[in-house]
Amino acid sequence: MKLKTAIFSLCYLANSIAASDYFGEAELDNDLKSFELDYFIEEHPHVKHDEVVTINVGEQIKLNYTLFNYEQSDITIVGLGGAFRHPLTGENVVNLTSSTVGPIVISPGDSASVGQRITFDFEAGNYLLSPRIFVAFNEELKVIQSRSQLVVLKDVPLSFFDPHFLFLELLLVIACLVFAYLFAPNMLQTSKFVSATSARRSDPTNYDPEWESESEAHSLNKVIVEFVRSSLLDLSSFKDITPNRLKHNKSLLGFLGLLYVRGNIYLGFITNSIRVASVKIDETINLVTDVTFYCLNNDEFDSSINSVEQETNLQKEDPDIHMTNPSHSVQKLLQSGHFYYSSDFDITSNIQERGFSVMSRNRIYADNPYFKSFMWNHFMISELIEFRNGLNPVEKKHFDEAGFLTILSRGYAKTVSITLQGSEEGLLTLISKQSCMKRGPIFGDWGCDDDGFVSNFVETEIVILCERFCFAYVIVRGNVPSFWELESGFRKSSMISKTSKRLVFTRSFETSQLAFNKHFGRLGDQYGDVHVIDCLSGDTKNYRGQLKQRFKEHILTYLEKSSHYKEKPSDDEKDISASHSNYKISSSDLPITTSLMKRAGYTSSNLSELLSPLIDSIVDFGALFYDFNKKVYVGKQLGIFRVNSFDCLGKANFVSKMICQEVIELALRDMNVKVDENIRSVHAKLWKENDDVLKELTQNSLSTSSRTQSEHINKGFKASLTKKYHTVVGDVRSNETAMRKLLGRLHDQETVRLYNPLHQYISCQMMKRASEYSYKRDIKIFATTFNVNGCLCDAKSLKNWFFPPITSKETYDIVFIGFQEIVELTPGKMINSRSENLAEWETKIKKVLEEESFDKSKYITLWSGQMGGIALLLYIKIGQIAQVSNVESAVRKTGFGGMSANKGGMALSLEYSKTKFCFVCSHLAAGMNNLDERHQDYKAIAKGISFTKNRKIRDHDAVIWVGDFNYRITMPNDVVRAMIEKNEISGLFEYDQLNQQMASGETFPFYDEMEICFPPTYKFDNNTSRYDTSDKQRVPAWTDRVLSMSRAKILKQEIYNCCPEVIFSDHRPVFALFRANVIMINESEKKRVSNEIYEGYKKVVGGVNYLLTGSDVSRFVADVGDKIISPPSSDSSKWWLKNGLSARVVLKDLQERDAQCVLVINPYNPSNPWAIRGVETIEGTELVKRLASRP
Repeated sequence: MKLKTAIFSLCYLANSIAASDYFGEAELDNDLKSFELDYFIEEHPHVKHDEVVTINVGEQIKLNYTLFNYEQSDITIVGLGGAFRHPLTGENVVNLTSSTVGPIVISPGDSASVGQRITFDFEAGNYLLSPRIFVAFNEELKVIQSRSQLVVLKDVPLSFFDPHFLFLELLLVIACLVFAYLFAPNMLQTSKFVSATSARRSDPTNYDPEWESESEAHSLNKVIVEFVRSSLLDLSSFKDITPNRLKHNKSLLGFLGLLYVRGNIYLGFITNSIRVASVKIDETINLVTDVTFYCLNNDEFDSSINSVEQETNLQKEDPDIHMTNPSHSVQKLLQSGHFYYSSDFDITSNIQERGFSVMSRNRIYADNPYFKSFMWNHFMISELIEFRNGLNPVEKKHFDEAGFLTILSRGYAKTVSITLQGSEEGLLTLISKQSCMKRGPIFGDWGCDDDGFVSNFVETEIVILCERFCFAYVIVRGNVPSFWELESGFRKSSMISKTSKRLVFTRSFETSQLAFNKHFGRLGDQYGDVHVIDCLSGDTKNYRGQLKQRFKEHILTYLEKSSHYKEKPSDDEKDISASHSNYKISSSDLPITTSLMKRAGYTSSNLSELLSPLIDSIVDFGALFYDFNKKVYVGKQLGIFRVNSFDCLGKANFVSKMICQEVIELALRDMNVKVDENIRSVHAKLWKENDDVLKELTQNSLSTSSRTQSEHINKGFKASLTKKYHTVVGDVRSNETAMRKLLGRLHDQETVRLYNPLHQYISCQMMKRASEYSYKRDIKIFATTFNVNGCLCDAKSLKNWFFPPITSKETYDIVFIGFQEIVELTPGKMINSRSENLAEWETKIKKVLEEESFDKSKYITLWSGQMGGIALLLYIKIGQIAQVSNVESAVRKTGFGGMSANKGGMALSLEYSKTKFCFVCSHLAAGMNNLDERHQDYKAIAKGISFTKNRKIRDHDAVIWVGDFNYRITMPNDVVRAMIEKNEISGLFEYDQLNQQMASGETFPFYDEMEICFPPTYKFDNNTSRYDTSDKQRVPAWTDRVLSMSRAKILKQEIYNCCPEVIFSDHRPVFALFRANVIMINESEKKRVSNEIYEGYKKVVGGVNYLLTGSDVSRFVADVGDKIISPPSSDSSKWWLKNGLSARVVLKDLQERDAQCVLVINPYNPSNPWAIRGVETIEGTELVKRLASRP
């Protein structure tokens, strides 16, 4: 019953709003009668039902409900809600934010309590508080209305001495100080830069006062890192907070980088660690046990630095100071015992990459496209690595040797002692590194991202080191590189069984193939040939078998394309291919069951019969073997095994152990080294520990902090619900938040800008020479919206829609489709994230685009996504796919207080070359009189949709927004229909609600809409051309719209129309054709120009060392992205007058004078100078003579 309750609580979110278009507000259910519901206000426990509660604006109360069940069946509480109503009319004035709870199951005869907090953050007045409880009863969702309570909400009287007002006084004082700091430099000595301004001005050759005023004005929020000699720094006035090993049991062991969180910039340092492994004699690996973050721009948490709990009264003064510190969760995560670093080498690399040369020590490999995926502090040091990459080889070598950067890896590492033949001592090391580069979930039942990074990807290296030789071998594992995810089917007959789970392919096969190629391209470029060991089930009736089949299809497509490219490559095909000539991909099935794996266990024995099909590849790939005596490589690893299993944990780990053990025995046997039982057992033990640790790390990342009162709910099922509806419930796990914060994936996080003077100079010069490596071209974008009313259409209708006569000769580079009501708005349909309808629409549209387009172009489905009844499809010509990058989607639900996907918006962000596009599809609130609700929906979508780095819809170069906006025409029904018959479109448009809202600047400000020349597109009788003839007689309206906004007007709309031939829905599709002017970049030419600028400047100035140690680094700081604002106008100059032109207007004729007369402006002329044109009278002349005044 509790499992079903969880279903219905989610189903209701769609079901209740689905009815709103037709019935308005959902009605209360009266079938549930045998119950008793009451509540009391915790802050006012003695107030009776018929008494008035007086509360101040801004206060918060808690309602404590008690529900008694007198029914014969369970009642399950699943949600809380309600409203504040008008005491006379009963209309809703303020809706309470609905929230899910529990589920809390109440057996017959029992009772249960639940609480709800309410904040009075709205206007003062008299209200009726009317709470509601949502319960599941007899497999249906019911709404229980509780009694009403009269509430008088009063404004708080302000007093200058009121404790609540003291905070404002403090803000006033701070504002005054900030004002003095910024605008009174003579009162307060300020310094905008690290380098001294006085020193800069003392050198007349370097000082430019005009530039300084401009650059300093735009550097208030900028940071310069300057390299100076420590002997030149006077730190006598500063307090040393460096931890001391004796006093604090910690010291600075490594710099992790800069972390930006909630407006604060933190410096991260490793302050304690434990040595756990030695890959080589001079290469040690340390486990991080303590880290410290120092805030650069806020001293609020300085008191907790270097504190020891036993020696401080911190908890007495402020017990929550650690928890409120924005960096505390990251600090706790890094101290969890699974992060590793090395001061001797880049821990993301492996031995074969580093080699055995002394010259390779301390070199950073994390800028490699493959190894950087294992760098967990990439967000913190990315700017420093970019700075490093800009150095020349000699400078880069010195930078690496200094050990300034510390790179973190996450996973497992351990070294144990072993005994080889002849009592020779050796070391056996196992290192596993988890990848963190994938956008989206890093762990769990997910596929890949657009760059081919997959969830659960792990690289494991096994190393044997002794006095004579070093052996190393690498093996990887990861989820199938395709766009897929796992969801539950929610069938009543099999809610708990595994058969209820189904595999969903979230993107088209072609798009998945691109990501598949990128994934294996990185592996092939790094390791050569790749052999995939597929451990997935072969039963196509379950999701594992279906995933296996999908993987085989990708492999076959890859091999077919590979052979085809060698014979007949085309321009289109080159864009979707990988570097097939450098490596080969092969695969083989390894049928291993969980029971077989448990019977064999992690012992010294190996299942040789399972490995026999892999022997050839094991021998061909070889392993790294280095002879220390001869100082030569006996062998190197020439290929890599990639293990496929569903979760890439236990089974993948066991198979990896078997392969590595086989490789060790073959390699040591070839070197005449006997492998005894000691090596096998120690090796197996390490793999067992590795399995336990990786399982713990993965499961902790997937576990939820949300707990229900039903402990016996199936955990797998609940995890599936949590994964699928975490945006609904809004419960984010603390460890997940910390991980996202560390990786820089919170919406409000930005990379700390490190201002490299040389980089800034090159950037400025690159902007000036942009024409040498960039050019502009036009692309055509077809954008359309259609409320399909849960139906499908035939191919003929699609042809009329996408290729009407007005666009029959056009060819589209991008096709953007926004659907509304793509499924019936019922719980069973709304709960699935991707419906069969969407898949069918996707296939049909792609077929029509390729068969009916003017040039018969081939298209690829770049994106296909669904949120409830809203769906978004984006197609692009297959030959232009290489120009697209950074594809990312986001959603915002607005139905049912932001909890239901019936209403809301979806957005897709991408870059076409260097131009940022955003495509939005939305479905706003319905109803003639719900104008304010639609406005609120727009604001919620515009502000609520957020992409990485906190990018909003408005932060793109071009935005196309389509959807069923539901705006109506505010005229009587008969008048509207009569005007439609007369084709008086412009007259109707004056009464269009969206037109009025946009004209007043309230909704969709700065958006453009082309003139509407087609009749209203809603509402028709299905399969007819008649407007609504039902009892409701809805007024025809332009509910379906296409709007656009772009910077520098790079979007030009050419067509705006509807398709009246498509009649199966009660709406008509509306389409628009845009011409977008995009910037194209020639990357090779851009690199040439960049190198030319650097070398040219180096010859003149002396290179990066001069820049870093020079006294005037601030002159390179001007951000090319910031537009320098001109100084304010004065009597002598105006900001719009360039090149030193005077603000005073001088008329030449007025300067000519004789002894008797002077010319002056005619005082009789009207103030409007255009009114005197062509007038011959003296009153019409512009200048008249006047007697000169005597001196």
